[in-house]
Amino acid sequence: MSSEAQTPINVAGRSCGECSLCCKLAELKELNKPAGVWCRHCAPGRGGCTIYETRPPVCRNWHCNWILEQGLGPEWKPLICKMILYYENGGRRLCVRVDPSYAGAWRREPYYSQLKQFSRAAAARQNQVVIYIRKRTIVILPDKDVDLGDMEVGDQIWVGAQNTFTGKTWHAAKVPADVPPDQADAWLRSHAK
Repeated sequence: MSSEAQTPINVAGRSCGECSLCCKLAELKELNKPAGVWCRHCAPGRGGCTIYETRPPVCRNWHCNWILEQGLGPEWKPLICKMILYYENGGRRLCVRVDPSYAGAWRREPYYSQLKQFSRAAAARQNQVVIYIRKRTIVILPDKDVDLGDMEVGDQIWVGAQNTFTGKTWHAAKVPADVPPDQADAWLRSHAK
């Protein structure tokens, strides 16, 4: 998977076509649109964006990973899988936004096995794979999935590993927005159950 820092180049033969799922799943502060609800300017199945020529730069410049990633097969087309994939956090977090109407789509095959594979590769690079269903956040770790519940703006996702006698065990936690990133480890230790 490529990172968001690279210049996007569409995979040959791929385009949005009839798909406008990003107009439902993505949060758009510029249009005061929360995640998981249709943009008021979108007419899905009836031509797409009604402000296409004047849409904000965030819409103009955004592409989901299915458009950009050769390695994602046809099953990852958003209208088929009911998810959009993209990077955030400087390319260190693979985000999987799931259509709330199909909240369990990420657990179906072949998606779940591939997400676990992406997670193992991400963990080796100290990166993350995260499922978003509106504000609900689930971290996909190599050995488990951790449901962090609803995340608010500024909340941080902490991921760490511990070597045990049976192998490496992974952990994930939500750290509140008011905790500086360099103090997240200390905050987690002080709030351990």
